[in-house]
Amino acid sequence: MENYRVLQRLGKGAQGSVYLVESKMDKGSYVLKKVECNDEGEANKAFKEAMALQELKHPFICGYKEFFVTWDKEESAMFVCIVMNFYEMGDLAKVIKTKRQKQEPIEEMIIKKWTGQMIEGLVFVHNKQVIHRDLKPSNIFMTKQLNITIGDFGVATVMGDARTRTRTTVGSMNWMAPEVMDRPYDERSDVWSLGCIILEMATCSTMDTVQISSSLFEIKQNPQCLEDALVDVGKAGYSANLCQLIRTMLRRNFQQRPTMTELVVYPYVQECLSLNPETTLVKKKTSSSAVTDPLPKNQGIPAVIAYMSKNSDNEEAQKQSLEYLDELSQLPGNSFTDNVKKQVVKAMSDHIAEINIQIHGCNILSNILGSVGDGDILYSKQIMQPILLAMRSHPSSSDLQTVACSVIMALSADECAADVIGEIGGIQDILAAMRQFPDNATICANCCGALWSLAVNETNTSIVTKEQGLGDVCKAMEQHSKVPEVVETACSAIWSLSLEDDNIEMLSDIAISLIVEALQTHMKDARVIKNAFMALASIITCDEVCAFRVIVPGSDMLGLRTMLDAFKKHEDNADIAENFCTVIAELSEYDDVAKEIKSPAFKLPEVFAKIRDNYKSNDEIVSAISTIQKKLGFKANQPSKPAQKSKQKK
Repeated sequence: MENYRVLQRLGKGAQGSVYLVESKMDKGSYVLKKVECNDEGEANKAFKEAMALQELKHPFICGYKEFFVTWDKEESAMFVCIVMNFYEMGDLAKVIKTKRQKQEPIEEMIIKKWTGQMIEGLVFVHNKQVIHRDLKPSNIFMTKQLNITIGDFGVATVMGDARTRTRTTVGSMNWMAPEVMDRPYDERSDVWSLGCIILEMATCSTMDTVQISSSLFEIKQNPQCLEDALVDVGKAGYSANLCQLIRTMLRRNFQQRPTMTELVVYPYVQECLSLNPETTLVKKKTSSSAVTDPLPKNQGIPAVIAYMSKNSDNEEAQKQSLEYLDELSQLPGNSFTDNVKKQVVKAMSDHIAEINIQIHGCNILSNILGSVGDGDILYSKQIMQPILLAMRSHPSSSDLQTVACSVIMALSADECAADVIGEIGGIQDILAAMRQFPDNATICANCCGALWSLAVNETNTSIVTKEQGLGDVCKAMEQHSKVPEVVETACSAIWSLSLEDDNIEMLSDIAISLIVEALQTHMKDARVIKNAFMALASIITCDEVCAFRVIVPGSDMLGLRTMLDAFKKHEDNADIAENFCTVIAELSEYDDVAKEIKSPAFKLPEVFAKIRDNYKSNDEIVSAISTIQKKLGFKANQPSKPAQKSKQKK
């Protein structure tokens, strides 16, 4: 401390005090942070670790002048002192506070510039095996050129013991990733913190300080809170790409969250990075000029693949090749080997920014999926990751999202592929597409279909539930209530998600009414009726409240009457007959509900007698009817309605 003169104390935190000091050697102004240690051993260990921070020399990382250990006689405590550069322009917290008070937005171009600088700086430190762990606006300083520099690595990074880490979180909870407090974590925790900072910058004109603070805290538990905030971000004029970047960075499961290095390949992040002329992370623009060799059409698929391999860096060559392969994939008789499939996804990965390459690539995969067998390479992570990366990279393209969701829906029918899709974050990408394009019936139908298949896996069901995906399914079903494809797949998705206890409230309050309305609207559509019965049967098993809601879903709706009318339209359909019997069987398990459905007004004995007559050879249906009749106290061999009429005529 003898080499510095204290000018003023800037603040006092959990670890110690922060001072503005003047160096007696060079007369320069610096910030000195005193961090308290338990004992000399801890101080020396922290000092050795701190020395490594002096290697963090980068334009967007705050410079560290020196570190030293000192004993403070007045406080009778050992301190590690960290001396760093002083930034008279202040920090990002000051910029955000000023803008928020005036309710002025920060221009997206400025957000992009600062985002690029922060990502570049964090890629550098992460490559040095350093994690910040306490990233927040007050630790991001502004230079005179209004560039940013990330600082204050010295506390959470250097002091690695549990005591210090816990105290560090006291003033930083809003920006700290969910996993930091009680689970293993890695550099992706800094990705979460940066996502929070970007969200803060994008909400200056739409939220006050209390609102954004509450939102940053709530999004750790409630993903809908993030979606609500992103709606405001969109309304404030920011792009869908910015919203998607925030959504991707704020994935609560850190294992499904990208690293800083993985973020670099995103086209929007490349745009952010390119705003810094001296960046080292912008991918070199591949050639988009015409190639000297023409595309070898009519020479077979192997010739096209050889051409793609030869011109792998040429964007235009890849685009022409995939466009041609797209045409061929729609024709019968063409064979797409594993090598072809690998070349398609390689082109997609190498040219992620080119939207047409992504669309043609997904089209090819979609077209050939119907002809492949179990265990095909199409069901591997190698194929699926580029598809999801394309979805994340081009969130505003409805054409890409439509075909990509279609591919994911088809892939998810394979059990092993469904596991992989859930593991690498595909469920969040599906939900993001639904949220970005709620008015697009095709996307909603594909997404609901994918959720149906994915949620057969118990782990995936839990992911969808935690992400509150049932709400998205219900919204899609309500918004596209006249579109049978959406209603059919939505009913199936609801059936899969009904097995999760945390979904019961929404099933009871919203889903049942939507399904009964679907029965009324699509009375003639066998696919809708079949899936609606299947969903209702599963919901009934949740509890007696749900069972009663199925009978009377609303004040002006008669659920059981609607089901009877729908069944009678399709009484010759064995699947519908079986599903209808399952619904009644589940209802009859509750004594009070059974009393209601036994009402003579519903004439269930006649209905079951007719079903028995129609499906005498179907053991499952006959067995189900026998069980129901016994439970409800109906005579097992009561004649059907046509037989009664014949007897009366005599």
